[in-house]
Amino acid sequence: MSSQSLIGAGLQLTRIASTTESIPTNPRHWAIESYIPILTTELIEALLARKDCPDEAKERLRDVFSAMSDLLHQRGRRLHTGFTGQYAEIDPDRDTMPMTLPPLPGQGVEDAVRIAELSRQVLTDAGYSEVDRAELEKAVEFASEWGVPLHVDFEVFDLLMVYARGDITGMRKARRWRKLFRQIDVDVPLYQRVVVFFKLREGIKTDDQLEHSKLHLRMFKNIPKMDIDMLLPGTRIRVSWLDHSRYIVPSLGGIGMTLYKIIRAALFVAVITYSVAAMLLGLTLAIIGYLIRSVMNYIQTRNRYMLSLTRSLYYQKLDTNAGVAYRLLHEAEAQRHREVMLAYYALLSSETPISLRRLRRRVQRIIRETASAEVDYRASEAIKTLESWNLIERDSIGLLKTYAPNEAMRRIDACWDTKLNA
Repeated sequence: MSSQSLIGAGLQLTRIASTTESIPTNPRHWAIESYIPILTTELIEALLARKDCPDEAKERLRDVFSAMSDLLHQRGRRLHTGFTGQYAEIDPDRDTMPMTLPPLPGQGVEDAVRIAELSRQVLTDAGYSEVDRAELEKAVEFASEWGVPLHVDFEVFDLLMVYARGDITGMRKARRWRKLFRQIDVDVPLYQRVVVFFKLREGIKTDDQLEHSKLHLRMFKNIPKMDIDMLLPGTRIRVSWLDHSRYIVPSLGGIGMTLYKIIRAALFVAVITYSVAAMLLGLTLAIIGYLIRSVMNYIQTRNRYMLSLTRSLYYQKLDTNAGVAYRLLHEAEAQRHREVMLAYYALLSSETPISLRRLRRRVQRIIRETASAEVDYRASEAIKTLESWNLIERDSIGLLKTYAPNEAMRRIDACWDTKLNA
């Protein structure tokens, strides 16, 4: 199977039943990001299938790629161990007994900030970009037709970080009156992955009783950009003017019509029985009844919004707390593995030493040919990693070249010997 048929499936749609979305394999809009949207195993097969890959080097090259993965996994284990130890104190899902004294006032904030800073690098390595406060506030002002309008108070957070990846255009089903309310496909700008880090201020109460002393992590998939505020805690449903009119206008009309009928009947009764009290009682009961009906309509509208919000987040939540961190560590490791493999292959398949700028363009061309995707390739980060393994050689004018697979394996083995003897 060719690399194109293996990875780039044209415009074939992948149906996601849980969120009624269609995500094109090659979306019409895909923002240029550092994330390489190719499965590592498929990338290896695609590189080995390229015409510029010598047949005699394929099996040995596969060994080099595998050895690179082992080295990165060893580094990832250290990050995993370090994170586990630091996050345990402020993990909302911790199920072990603490062996240390209770934290001092303000210590929870310091721990959260320290872990958040550690996580920023992992998120960047995994190809995520930070969603700034301005974009979050813009999302609060609007809601897509699949989202829920909300009020968000950003002052409830001691710490709030939102990162996203995969800025693409997906499709969802919608009904339009111009199409006689038939279902049609509508383009929806969305993020394929969103990660939220937050810590609440002391004294803040939320509907789900989140602890203010803990650092909460959330990961979601396929979130419309206009609905990213739905992922934040401490929000309040904002009932639109249209929904207000749906229960206020009929109620006012009903009250008016009923008052007219009651007044007419009460006047007739009062003329006969001289009972003004009966007329007033009837008016009062009618007004109270319609007020209760209006309140019940408001509660039903609010509950409908809450159901929509809960259902959406249920299907789109991928993980929480420590599970998010472990996912990110794995994604960062896989992303760096793809970066160094591409850098090594690009240098190996080049007939002459090349500059960092030319290496970047060469790798971007390989990705474009392999997966029909444009990527902001981080060449300098990949070269730093390869240099730490002693796989890069610079000539007299600073141009880059690497070693053949056999020599590369020897140098990687030397890296392992250095680690074991350290």
